[in-house]
Amino acid sequence: MRDIPRMNIDATGLRIGLVTSAYHEEITTRMREGAITAFVEAGGTEDDLYEVAAPGAFELVVLADALARKDLDGVVVLGCVIKGDTMHDQYICNSTSQMLAHISFEHEIPVGFGLLTLFSKEQGMDRAGGEKGNKGEETMNAVIATALGLQAIEEDLPDAARRHLEEDEGEDEDESEEEYEYEVVEEYEDGEEVPEEELEYEEEEA
Repeated sequence: MRDIPRMNIDATGLRIGLVTSAYHEEITTRMREGAITAFVEAGGTEDDLYEVAAPGAFELVVLADALARKDLDGVVVLGCVIKGDTMHDQYICNSTSQMLAHISFEHEIPVGFGLLTLFSKEQGMDRAGGEKGNKGEETMNAVIATALGLQAIEEDLPDAARRHLEEDEGEDEDESEEEYEYEVVEEYEDGEEVPEEELEYEEEEA
């Protein structure tokens, strides 16, 4: 059995967009710092990070979509939603997650989902550099690894449409190289076919 390929975390030469929600800033700021640190430690430079601030979690979608249309290798999205007394958090999280997945699929670019969905601020602090790690760092590393995976696929494997086109061109070349034999048939004036032996006899006489 083949081993599972190891993830490559090398940000050298990668250009990444970073969108951070300003809501619950005490949490998202620490996530942002974790993401930037992870990018630099992986070999990236801060000049290759394009940062945008979003007012809240819902606004992450349109900004991520705008970045996904640009010359970037990936987009990291960071935010925080804490459950309140209503179902507002569920609508925000469900719509945001679905739209970010759609953006990633539509533009064929990794979009890292770093949106914390919590019951309390304490849970957020634990996941923004606390005892539960840093979600910003995890999201950045995931985007880097996915971007490199997409690059490897693009370099190693041809597109299906291009492969089929090359196969069709090869078949056309083979057909053009085939030799065709044509049979010459002569007829008498009355339309009756001349026997083959007479054709050979006439050819010899000529």
